[in-house]
Amino acid sequence: MTGADGDSNNVDSLGQTGQGCVDVAECRLPVEPFDWAIARYGELIDAHWQRCRADTPGLFNGETYLLRDLRIEAGRLSASMFRTDFKSLLYWRRLGSPLPAREAFGAALLRSAEGHVLLGRQGPGQLHSGLVYPPSGVLCDADVNGAGEIDIDASAARELHEETGLEPSALQRMPGYRIAITGAEVAIAIEWRSALPAVELRQRILDFIAREEAPELDDVVIVTSIDAIDAEEMPAHARLLLQSVLSA
Repeated sequence: MTGADGDSNNVDSLGQTGQGCVDVAECRLPVEPFDWAIARYGELIDAHWQRCRADTPGLFNGETYLLRDLRIEAGRLSASMFRTDFKSLLYWRRLGSPLPAREAFGAALLRSAEGHVLLGRQGPGQLHSGLVYPPSGVLCDADVNGAGEIDIDASAARELHEETGLEPSALQRMPGYRIAITGAEVAIAIEWRSALPAVELRQRILDFIAREEAPELDDVVIVTSIDAIDAEEMPAHARLLLQSVLSA
């Protein structure tokens, strides 16, 4: 596919729509300079940000990173990442998330001993309050490693720990990455397996949530089969990931 600014997004392995899931063994996400046209709309971005803050006062305008030049080939996802800020990202979403930018993020696909998937429900006062999906979050400066690349493993591990209290080192990290592409969203999922049954794992996370002063989650949902996927509560990337790992 080719974006409006000539961006080449080679996702042929996902079919004509460029949407779906694909497994890769490696991710390379170097940070590179990019003159993003959207970032020039300063006054419009600021006005939209004020409206967003009025609806969700807890929003914070930190740095973040978006993706362009997406390629999936020979078992590798590669792309160029560029730095922007969160208020520009929100305005870009308001415009319909036009190419060449895409929103990439690490997602923690947490599975119990039985193979069930555990998702978190975002608590009140957040941008995605009430939605249910794998622990994840926007990329930030902390996700850039010493080589100047996004460390997606570290990002997903951090989000898993921050939202659930679980230590990734106590879980089994499954090989590779599962990429879910839905329009301009690119969820880079890493699967972690627990030796605990789903009910016990959920209770551990709930106990952690109860101890937190300002938890990101207010509930944990156990998904056992494709039949349990809820299109109203789960974003498109979460549904795609669940469909790819669960059997009916």
